[in-house]
Amino acid sequence: MTKATGTTDVAVKAEGSVQIAGSEFFDMQDQMEGVEAQLPQIKIIHLAQLFSFPDGTKEETFKGIILDMNRTNAYWKDSYEESGGSPPVCFSLNGVTPEPGSEEIQCEGNTCYNCPQNQYGSKLGKDGKSKGKACKNMKRVHILIEGSAIPYRLTVPPSNLKAVDLYVSLLTSQGIPYQLIITEFSLRSTQNKDGVEYSELFLKNLGAAVKNAEEAQEVKTIVTRWKSIMRGEVITDSEI
Repeated sequence: MTKATGTTDVAVKAEGSVQIAGSEFFDMQDQMEGVEAQLPQIKIIHLAQLFSFPDGTKEETFKGIILDMNRTNAYWKDSYEESGGSPPVCFSLNGVTPEPGSEEIQCEGNTCYNCPQNQYGSKLGKDGKSKGKACKNMKRVHILIEGSAIPYRLTVPPSNLKAVDLYVSLLTSQGIPYQLIITEFSLRSTQNKDGVEYSELFLKNLGAAVKNAEEAQEVKTIVTRWKSIMRGEVITDSEI
């Protein structure tokens, strides 16, 4: 379906089909049977204020439909550089409880809230001063963008969580589901309290993404189809 507003030409295809002659004869769900899905990852290049895509392209902004978002936590015993890009030793895919498959679960009582690695002051810099939490609190935002039949993942770092929460809170106060609008993602240069520059995420509502209840149901079907994958993939170094 083509979006109702003139701000974008993002197309959502409920069956995940592609524009190739004869593709309507093949079931894309059957094609994925037995395949471990790998959602394409969008990264933020902070110093350049750019989004980096898996094909190597870099953009200042992009837009799409947010299908789903959820909190995650990840803890590396050593720094990311020292770990050589290995998976976190403890992680949570819901931001509430650690995954049973974690190599070294860090909390007692099976809750991230009371975990010592999830407290401010638990991460120390080389100078011995507190650098925040040892456990990295993130948010996975899954977006359907133009030309893709599967969601892209933007993993939002701790420094940008408030930007996403503010955007969703504003939409909710207006009674707007984020799955039914086009969202524009852009970056702005800012500094943290230590004077370190980074890119601040900015989200903007570009208007309605659907024209009627039938199209809204199509989006809901896509969310349902991909939700277990969007929320179930193990955290890897590709998200950092």
